[in-house]
Amino acid sequence: MKDLYEKFAYDYDEFGAIEEYLGDEKRFFEEVFQQYKVSNVLDCACGTGQHLLMLLQSGFHVAGSDYSKSMIEVAKRNLDGYGYKPKLKQCDFRYLEKVFDETYDAVICLTNSLPHLHSDEDLVTALISMRKRIREGGILVLSSGTTHATLQYPPIEVVVNRQDFSRVFVKEHDEQFQTIHIVDLFHDEHHVESNQYDIKYRLLLDEDYKKLLQEAGYKKINIYGDYSQNPYDKNSMKLIIVAEV
Repeated sequence: MKDLYEKFAYDYDEFGAIEEYLGDEKRFFEEVFQQYKVSNVLDCACGTGQHLLMLLQSGFHVAGSDYSKSMIEVAKRNLDGYGYKPKLKQCDFRYLEKVFDETYDAVICLTNSLPHLHSDEDLVTALISMRKRIREGGILVLSSGTTHATLQYPPIEVVVNRQDFSRVFVKEHDEQFQTIHIVDLFHDEHHVESNQYDIKYRLLLDEDYKKLLQEAGYKKINIYGDYSQNPYDKNSMKLIIVAEV
């Protein structure tokens, strides 16, 4: 697969500081991880390390991997800046066993990462690979911002709008896939530049995740619509899955 984040990784964190947008997630993970007695965690789509930092600051032992070498490079730089040096590896999450032989209390794959895979075969392969890295009684946590409700949103969304930088999403979808055209605009007196990145996702909703997870051998599957652990429904703005091994 092509590394879609080879360049985008270096501007990805223009979304903002983690304190501005991960507060609800932090509380959610602390509650769920306490329930399942989670101590050590593998983030197998760690990106620039934002969730790793959140979990490290909450006292968990973490490791991370990502398909993109650029994302791993930025994650190392970000975490070094906070004095953390967790195990970070470049790895396709369909084949985690090539890099990780240990098992974890939890594996997480967040923020629309899994839908980068487009076929049922690849999706099930990835979910099995994740399951094999989870101890008996542990959990997999998936999350997505694509829901029945968000698919009804207008196709153009201004995600970041600062004096020096703007990020705009232009979205289109059919019955199978959603493509997000990400337009970054740097517009201060010292930096005038525009970049576009096109990310194509497989459309996965609650019943799709349930079917794929069952095929991959997971046991109880809990599907939430927010970080307060309310059940998912057609009005939910988030799709969060906790699947037991």
